[in-house]
Order: sequence, then structure tokens, then C-alpha cells
Amino acid sequence: MDKNLVSMNKLKSDIKSMKLLSIFNQKKELKEIEKQLDEMLIQIDKFNSRFSDSGWCAYDSMSMDLIKKCNVEFEKNGLESAERILIDYYKSDVKEITHWIKNNSKEFSDRYNLLQAFFKNHFDEMYYSSVPLGLIIIDGAVNDFTKSKGFFAEGINIEAWDCLVGCSDGLEKLKKIFNKNRKKTNFEIIKMPYRNGILHGRDLNYANEYVSCKVLSLMFAVSDWMKMKNSEEQRKEEYHKSINSPPIWESIKHIKYNKKIQDEIEAWEKRIVCVGKDIPICGNVEEYIEYPYIVVVMNMINAWRSGNYGELSKYLKRMFSVSLSEGRRARECREFFENKKLISFELIEIEERACALSKVVIKVRWKENEKVKESELVFGCVYQGDKEKSEVAVPWRDNGEWVIIPWNIQGLYSL
Repeated sequence: MDKNLVSMNKLKSDIKSMKLLSIFNQKKELKEIEKQLDEMLIQIDKFNSRFSDSGWCAYDSMSMDLIKKCNVEFEKNGLESAERILIDYYKSDVKEITHWIKNNSKEFSDRYNLLQAFFKNHFDEMYYSSVPLGLIIIDGAVNDFTKSKGFFAEGINIEAWDCLVGCSDGLEKLKKIFNKNRKKTNFEIIKMPYRNGILHGRDLNYANEYVSCKVLSLMFAVSDWMKMKNSEEQRKEEYHKSINSPPIWESIKHIKYNKKIQDEIEAWEKRIVCVGKDIPICGNVEEYIEYPYIVVVMNMINAWRSGNYGELSKYLKRMFSVSLSEGRRARECREFFENKKLISFELIEIEERACALSKVVIKVRWKENEKVKESELVFGCVYQGDKEKSEVAVPWRDNGEWVIIPWNIQGLYSL
């Protein structure tokens, strides 16, 4: 295991200590947790060792299912077939979460217009445009972030404490590969985003899905690095607090509590919610009380309708950069929505995916610059608890709150 994954190492050590003092049933539970943790670390290590030489690295927000899927395919059919899974993912599925890049740092948020152009060119397969634009965005964002050097500059430190992108086979390795000298004009097709060869006009056949997808993957990794670097001091402080952890018996008590919660979660039953039958298509907040995840969306709609941008920015917090203060986020929210006057809304689809996760699709109509526009917006509603507490938050215990996660709101950005 990479020594940089400090919290992972501590968790493994804690589990081993707890196993020594546990009774039989608890030992079984701890062994299962330990097995899952070991499997995750093994999958990450395999992924980096197998794919980093080809221009990919695991990063903190990367889907574990994607990592596992690639490893399984690699073992069955080899690198070329496994890499195809990554290409397909970054050409299509990843489209739903590209806003994460903007939201992770001010430096990427400042380049949102360029990011939109990059995403459009990439997903429209206009790789001659997407590749150099993506490299320029990354270099500039990192330059602003470090206040001294771009991503590809010599001597730049892209380490980060206790995170995947800070590991030895993470960003640092990709930087070295992509920053190779390209001193001769090359007419052959390349599959790596060689920054010097592309931006200096020496690699002429760079415009393909492999290169553009690797640029997008790199952008996610750099975005994660910025996010982890910004939170580094806070995470270190939390880690040092955890070292002075409560006695083992308290940890065992938490495990018992979490086991009880797990049993409750397994007993939860999904409801089929029919819009227009079980709930009104366009109602008041009071008409959705039995569905609190819809209530939070209705509150967001009411804040938009009334022009209460401070409240709206709280409901749509995940739409804006995580580094913004509440005041700055409210201002950005006002700038974005003040010319979008809501006319009407309709609930289109409700799907309860888990006890703490529901999908809500609404159609909204608004007036903007004398034009009436409409779009379907897709939100994930997640039930989250207090980060300071170790207990799992579930709706029936009323120990958290419903939070709106924008899954697909691209229609709001249409010209």
C-alpha cells in the first residue's frame, strides 16, 4: 500500500486492533470490513500498475466500479480491451459529472467558458480543438493555483497528503509521461497527450479519442488534486484528532450501532412514485410532505421563483465551486439566475434508488433575455448527516438533511 494513504493505513491498523478484542460475531463483521478495504486497495494498486504507463491514473473521485471493471477486463482480454472501457466511459458516461471539475476549485471555475467549449468539442468528437484547449486549461488553472508554475513546468510539486492523486503512480507519473520532449515532427498517430509535441506543433496526428479522453481524465485528476490540496490542513487536523481516538470499546459500540443501521437499511422498501397519481405534477410544498426529498426541491424552486438568491445558493450549493464563501456563492448564484425568471415547473419523474438517494426530474420554463426557454433538470437528492459525527444518517432517524446534487442541469447553460 502506498505510504501516502495515511488514513487507509490507520484504518487497517485500527481494524486489526479491534479484532483482537472482539467477540466472535464482531470478528466476522470486522473481517468483512477488512476484506472490503483490502480489495479496494488491491484494485487501485492493480489499476495504477496496469494503466499508468498508458496515461491513466486512479484519482479520488474515480468510480470504484470503473476501476474494478477495467481490472477484470485486463485480466480476461488484455490492455487494449480494458483501455476500450476507459475510452467509452470518458466519451459518454462521464458527461453527467463534468460539473465536478468546475466545482472543485476556483481556478477551474474561472475558466468555465473554456471548459464548456472543451466539453462540447470533446463530446462532439472535435478532437483537433478539444485536445489543445484541454491542455491549455489544465496548465493555466494549475499556474493560478500554485501562483508560480503550470502543471507541465519543471520543479512543480503536485504532491498532496493522504489521497490517491498524491501516490507514486498518480499525477506525478502522468506529468512525466505527458511532458516528454518531442523535438522532431512526428506524422504517426499518437495515443498520449504529449503536451510539448501538440502545443508546439510537432505531433501532427494527435486528434483522436485516446488523446482527448486522457486529457479529460487528467483534468479530473488535477481537479481532485486541487480539492485535496485545499483541504490538506483540515484533513491533517482531523487525522491527528483521530489518533487520540476513544477507547476500543467505544469503537465496538459504533460498529454495533452501524450494524443496527445496516439491518434497518436492508429492511427498507422502495416506493414506486407515480407523478400525477401519487403526487401532483405541480403542487405546493405541503402536498409533498410524505416525500421530503421532493420538499427540498420544491423549496429550491420557490427560492428561484421569489428571487431569494441567498437561499437558492444554499439549495444549489453543489452547483458552485466548493472554495467559495457563502456570500460569494450567493453573488455568483444571483449573477447566474437573476436574468432567468422562472415561469413554471412540472415534476416529470421520481425514482427512489435507495433509502438515502432519490432521483427527481423536473421540467422548468423560464424567461431569459426576452426568450422563453425550457429544459428538463435532473437532480439527485441525498440524505447526509453531520460530518462531525460518526453515525450513519438515515431519513427515519432524522439525523441528517436532504441535499440536492445537480446530475444534469446543462439546459440552464444553453445560449
